[in-house]
Amino acid sequence: MPRQTMIIDMDRCVGCGACVIACQEEWSLPEGVVRNWVRPMPPVSSSKALLFTHYVGMCSHCLEATCLDACPTGATFRDDQGRIRVDANTCIGCGYCVEACPYGARMVRGDLKIAEKCDLCAPRVDAGLEPACVITCPAGARIFGDLDDRKSPPSRYLLSHRVRRLETHEVSIRPQVAYAGKNEVIDRIIEEYPPDPEKTSPPLSGLVLQKVARPGFLGLLGLVFLGQGVAFFRQLVRGEQKEEEARPAVEPTLKRRDMAMVWLHWFNALVWLFEILTGFGLLSSERYRVTPGFFNQTMLSLFGSRETLLQFHVVVGVSWVVVLLAYGIFGFKRYLVSFLRNLKLDRTDVSWLWIESKRIFFRSKKELPPQGMYNAGQKLFGLVVSVGTVLVIASGLVMHHFPGDTEIVRWSILVHFAAAAMVIVGLVVHLYMTMFVPSERPAFFSMFHGRILESYARVNNRRWFEQKTKKG
Repeated sequence: MPRQTMIIDMDRCVGCGACVIACQEEWSLPEGVVRNWVRPMPPVSSSKALLFTHYVGMCSHCLEATCLDACPTGATFRDDQGRIRVDANTCIGCGYCVEACPYGARMVRGDLKIAEKCDLCAPRVDAGLEPACVITCPAGARIFGDLDDRKSPPSRYLLSHRVRRLETHEVSIRPQVAYAGKNEVIDRIIEEYPPDPEKTSPPLSGLVLQKVARPGFLGLLGLVFLGQGVAFFRQLVRGEQKEEEARPAVEPTLKRRDMAMVWLHWFNALVWLFEILTGFGLLSSERYRVTPGFFNQTMLSLFGSRETLLQFHVVVGVSWVVVLLAYGIFGFKRYLVSFLRNLKLDRTDVSWLWIESKRIFFRSKKELPPQGMYNAGQKLFGLVVSVGTVLVIASGLVMHHFPGDTEIVRWSILVHFAAAAMVIVGLVVHLYMTMFVPSERPAFFSMFHGRILESYARVNNRRWFEQKTKKG
């Protein structure tokens, strides 16, 4: 891979700031937003005379860039020329990368609500031009080109000059911008403007996501799969007979839910599946990713680009909000209030969960306490999905509509991930119960037509069954 780099010759640089002005004009940067800078430093006495110098800085396009690992959406990326760039279409302005740049070369633009930095004038260079700062420098102090090309200006320059990089023992991430000139000048720059060792990682919310939420989710998911494997193995050993084999071919049923709720159930299920796949596909950094690398590459290939992947993720999410609001508004009493009332936990639910767990993992035949329309497991899953849906939608709307408000967006990322992870764990348990526990399959099939077998309801939803038959 080519390595486009910049060498700044401090013996030639006069600190005029023409490079800064050229950059601002080239990229129409608003006041207070800079991609490069020239910072004067007061003179100090050296061994021979007063030392006058200044700090000429820019993004160093480090080979071990900490900003790459900090970005949760993959908006910060390294292109095929070795340049670290920002994809404006996928940046959400969280500022994780800003906090992870020890050189202070990044900021969040207030007007565009995205991260801003030097990209070595990538569009100009790709069009065969030099960076604006290079062609503007009157002293020729900026030497730019591909370091792997022996005929490039930097390669020829290095044949007769020694260069140094602004590194310290605390921060050594292989910056690709190098400095030439007197050692005392470069020493002075490093002394006055050393890379900040405290800015090599994302802020607290990002660290919690990397070090707590992500491993916690993966660990919990692993335990769930392990538990299900043990339960399934015990079920095979016991040779449990499917209950439905003893049932008659035609059996009376009871209406459990309207078809409107059936449609909403499957709509939610499909949206959750799509949002999980696309959302995890966007988490490309190894510090945040919870999927194998090939999965992320596959998702990018299917959608063509990260921008398109994000757009589909957002559009489906917004459509989800619209549908849920319609159900909530027009079916408030009939659907929403009724659904939430049936999810209310009571004192028997804890007992039901404990006994059912023993029945699955061990040979317990203790009778389950009577349940209402939903058993405790279904209630718990319903609550997890309901809370998770609200949190995912709320945090997603914050990230989409308030980019650049770094603090609220930063914590919204963590909430978004944690809510999705919570639902995924619940969904894995829910799918196991419906697919591999024979006694629960009638409840699964009722989600297609809204009716439940009377024999199932009589045993598993006794309180609801009694109320239903009394009304009948």
